[in-house]
Amino acid sequence: MNAVSPRNTLWLSVTGLLTLGIILISIYSLKNGFTDIFPYFYILPILMIAWCCPRYAVYFTVVLGWVFLGIVYLYGPASIQLYAASMAFFYIFVSLGVVLAAFSTQVVQERKYREIFETSQAGILTISRETRKILAANRKAASILGYASDELSGLDFGDLWFDSKQEVAAIKKIRDEGTIAEMEVALRKKDRTVIWVLVSAAVSKEGFTVLSFMDITEGKRMKDELIESELRYRTLFDGASDAIILHDIDGKIFEANVIASRYLGYTKKEFMNKSLYDLAVVPGTMFPSDEVKQFTARGHILFESELRKKDGSAMKVEISSRVTEYFGMPAVMSTIRDLSERKLA
Repeated sequence: MNAVSPRNTLWLSVTGLLTLGIILISIYSLKNGFTDIFPYFYILPILMIAWCCPRYAVYFTVVLGWVFLGIVYLYGPASIQLYAASMAFFYIFVSLGVVLAAFSTQVVQERKYREIFETSQAGILTISRETRKILAANRKAASILGYASDELSGLDFGDLWFDSKQEVAAIKKIRDEGTIAEMEVALRKKDRTVIWVLVSAAVSKEGFTVLSFMDITEGKRMKDELIESELRYRTLFDGASDAIILHDIDGKIFEANVIASRYLGYTKKEFMNKSLYDLAVVPGTMFPSDEVKQFTARGHILFESELRKKDGSAMKVEISSRVTEYFGMPAVMSTIRDLSERKLA
């Protein structure tokens, strides 16, 4: 159950006291033969309750109307004209309560939507589908685009687009489907700098387009830099002349380059299901236990070992390992050189 706000509590208290006063005035008026004025006093508490609590206005009006009829029948003179007028006022009160409740509910809803519109952490624009003019913009939209809110109102939405192809695609999607869900587009700010935003849009019941967007420029820049870095890393990783295996300190393999696959005969997927110790002909020669502490302290180690290929044959190798990171986790990069020819020589 929703708690009553202090403001509404005050309104309800004042309305209750006013209603009690009106009832006492009604009794006094009827006892003294004044039957023309007091019914109009009931309109005031109906207005007050419809304004502060529109949800309960109709119930309050009906109850108040019955109280009004009861007072008339109990304290008024036995007059058909008075009873008829009282019934007419009863229906007026109820009708007034219904109309005011509906109007007040609409006002409350509009106020609520306006608060959501203005306080949203996403930029929101309402756009005419016929003229493509911006009808309204919230503070966040103005902040993201570098405008004042009143400057955006009336602006042609097409002036904000950087890429005309994206604009055509977005308009077509709204026209055909009536909605857009998380489309990345480039827009121009007031100073003509380009930003990337994540856009969602839908057509309202009133026929205009409601578009919300969030600035993802920084996130997209970081993502693009990460992809570029990943491409450079992958090019260097797979283009190396030696076998390279990325693994954790316990030997679990994360990655292996093309040369490692060529040397040992395993696919990358097969490598990832193995430990570096699984490849050793003699497990004790892989990261000798007496040198592990020295390795973790210095961050690198160089030693010779013998690895088992997929076909079962053995391969003499020199392994140079150093501590690194893999997706933010501690890891080891082991570079493996084939010593078979050197040993034969």
